[in-house]
Amino acid sequence: MKNKTVYYEIEGERGGAIPALGGKNILREASGDDLRVLLVLLERGGRVSESELSDLVGCSARRVSASIDYWIEGKILKRVEDSHGAGAPLRSASELAETSGEEVAEIVSRRDLSALIDEAQAIYGKVFNTSEIAVIAGLSEQLELEDGYILLLLSYCIRRGKRSLRYAEKTAFSLFEEGIDSLPMLEEHIRRRELAASGIGSLRRMFGIGERALTKREEDAFTRWLAEWDFSLDSIGIAYDITVNTSGKASVAYADKILMKWYAAGCRTEEQIDAFLAREKESFKPKTPTKREEKPKADKIGSFDTDEFFQKALERSYAPKEKR
Repeated sequence: MKNKTVYYEIEGERGGAIPALGGKNILREASGDDLRVLLVLLERGGRVSESELSDLVGCSARRVSASIDYWIEGKILKRVEDSHGAGAPLRSASELAETSGEEVAEIVSRRDLSALIDEAQAIYGKVFNTSEIAVIAGLSEQLELEDGYILLLLSYCIRRGKRSLRYAEKTAFSLFEEGIDSLPMLEEHIRRRELAASGIGSLRRMFGIGERALTKREEDAFTRWLAEWDFSLDSIGIAYDITVNTSGKASVAYADKILMKWYAAGCRTEEQIDAFLAREKESFKPKTPTKREEKPKADKIGSFDTDEFFQKALERSYAPKEKR
């Protein structure tokens, strides 16, 4: 039997999703071979030859073909016609579909990737093996990333000390999922990330963290402030001052809540933050409640009421147009 590659998608979904089988007759009537074939197809993202399926499942190629037809007739799977393999469902959200050596060579030839591979090898300072070439070909073919994007991504990974092409592959998928799929978008992403990396040392000193490794929550918060919310160190310093003056200690968690509030209000610069604090101070002026008025339930920040937290912060820290 000809070694035929099967491409499929879950009916109504993109390939790789888990089909909804619960309670359906097709599940109750499926044989053990049918179920094993479906599981292998899901694990391989639909990109596997029938002869390979036969070996993996442990049944004849004819039985594999019948099982595939069974799931297609039951509207669980559908075939995706593709003469070159382009656009085949991806194996998972973080991994390229497997390709044979012949398929890789065909992709390299059809997409004219020789120059890209040569430049990638120069970046890594070595000659790639077949599986490494398959990663480069897969990023170009399956994610349709331009050559400049791939080369910049590889260089960025090398600068971070990550020399595995599998790491570059996972990074590419992560960025693709975030919608960062063009060269200008990647350049901006890297710029922000490197800016954040350079500022994290200053934030370590500001919050008195010292030389210990950052917790994941601390690292995520610092990166978010610098790279995503685009706060300057001076603006973060205002939030730091408020947390210390209010709670008596430096707190990344409290500072994160304050910065989140400023970010939501569109405040980034020191001037915008000063104006925001002035408005907050005005809104916190005490008023005499009537007998029928009930005190609203306050939001919490850790063990602090949000209103009380900001009121104390404003009383202790607010100093318009003064250098902190």
